[in-house]
Amino acid sequence: MSTKSIDESLFGRIRRHLLYLFFLNPGKSYFLLELIDLLRTGRGGVQRELANLVESGIITRKKSGMKVFFSLSSDCTITDEMQSLLLKLVDYQDMVSLAVRDYGKFIQTAVISSMEERVNSEPLKLLVSIDGDSDAFHREIERIELLTGVEISLLTVQPHQLKEFITSSSKAHWISGGNWKMLAGKADDLIPEELEEEPGISEPDLFTGTGFTW
Repeated sequence: MSTKSIDESLFGRIRRHLLYLFFLNPGKSYFLLELIDLLRTGRGGVQRELANLVESGIITRKKSGMKVFFSLSSDCTITDEMQSLLLKLVDYQDMVSLAVRDYGKFIQTAVISSMEERVNSEPLKLLVSIDGDSDAFHREIERIELLTGVEISLLTVQPHQLKEFITSSSKAHWISGGNWKMLAGKADDLIPEELEEEPGISEPDLFTGTGFTW
């Protein structure tokens, strides 16, 4: 069984991520250092791939002030076909899973809704119980949104608040539908604890043994 995805076979990692960024976010422009930060890679590889894409007419290069911005060319003749192909190839769940793994020491539970759960192009839902500051994880999810073209609605709660949140918040109603995938933790983490009923206390019969009858 192959361990390499189709997009990995077609394109190297840097080119693949550049294609995702430009074709799945066609209205956006990026400068070099921004692309290096988004791709988490070195300057040389990004510059080489950008040069190839500019030379082919896929990407345009425009200087503004002290920065040079790159964007998808409005004259690109394969935009629709590439967008359709890349949307089929992109593995958003794998990217989110890697992010969850990277923040594993802070994340206790993570669950993401399935594509079938989406209605009218609503965002995917990601619920994470995270111990501590979640700002860095939010920024990582924003990076994944750019790389995949998939909007992700991220909800973060403290681990001890997870079950109460699932029970009480309307934002967590999708959990009960069962159309989700566990990325970290176990399914039991999502099941609210049932309140134990206190045993009934009967009132004493004050007339027992007195011979009195009603």
